[in-house]
Amino acid sequence: MRFFLAVVTLALSVAAAAQSVSLQRDGNLFKAVGASAGKLTVYAGVGDVPPLAGSTTVEHGVIVFRAAFPLAPGVRYRAVFTAPNGASIERTFDGPPRATTPIARVEHVYPSSDVLPSNQLRLYIYFSAPMSRGEAEQRIRVLDDRGQLLGGVFLPGQELWDPGNRRLTMTFDPGRIKRDLASNRAMGPPIAEGKRYTLVIDREWRDANGVALVEGFHKVFRGGPAVRVPPDPKMWKISAPPSGTRMPLVVGFGRPMNYTLLQRMLKVAEGKVEIDGAIGVDRNETEWRFTPGKPWEAGAYRLVIDTSLEDLAGNKIGQPFDIDVFDKVTERITNTSTSIPFEIRASR
Repeated sequence: MRFFLAVVTLALSVAAAAQSVSLQRDGNLFKAVGASAGKLTVYAGVGDVPPLAGSTTVEHGVIVFRAAFPLAPGVRYRAVFTAPNGASIERTFDGPPRATTPIARVEHVYPSSDVLPSNQLRLYIYFSAPMSRGEAEQRIRVLDDRGQLLGGVFLPGQELWDPGNRRLTMTFDPGRIKRDLASNRAMGPPIAEGKRYTLVIDREWRDANGVALVEGFHKVFRGGPAVRVPPDPKMWKISAPPSGTRMPLVVGFGRPMNYTLLQRMLKVAEGKVEIDGAIGVDRNETEWRFTPGKPWEAGAYRLVIDTSLEDLAGNKIGQPFDIDVFDKVTERITNTSTSIPFEIRASR
């Protein structure tokens, strides 16, 4: 009898130890208040699911679990605290409330010009906030000059996002762009020279929180002549600033280039050392500007060019898109480069 009472007393004390812990949620943090030892595990949803990814620390006598990713609206979370003696308690929490106020909008569409070559390859859509995936096909439309929907404009099944879900790359169907392919012969290019078009982005497109855009978007443009000749850096115009200033280095291409690739495929170097600075693109992507982080010093420099840099038609440095292989329609980074020397002259 005495042994039985001891066992009951021990069990009660173990349970009491766990029950004295308070489970709480504070934003992305889950806390076991009143416990400095033990295990705190968090699960999303119901059923046999793996625990959330995150990290656990002990802060001021409180066990704190930090979720690796933001909690999702509308999801229930279950926190389980297990004491060192094996006793456990759990509590269920609601995730953050769903947002209801629209905040996302289309910030930019590139190319920015209102005249696009008939063999235009890519379209970039920049949003002000992260967007939901899987909706591009039904939310993006191209209309002809009569307002009729055009089919088969973009590469089917492709929806290429940046890691933050704020930049979407849409590729015009390469089969209709490349000459002598069956689609090109049967349907012609997606954009015809001299014709007028309207790009429409529906307001109903939902952001990452499930809320529609602030407003829809329209871009009117006209088809221009096809661009078949690849870019030639020897034809570019480089305007070098004087030393002792932070005036920008200006590179004029003589034609529009791929806006997104210009952000990473041109560098400025002094010898083998890359120069830190800010990049700007101007004049409908025909001009690239580089503002150094500190004043220019007199000397020899190089404009380093990744040869995968493209113009609007997908022509790379020294390589026309028409002779490129068909499966190279997605963006990639290569290590092939060329360079143009220039000089920063000493101020007089």
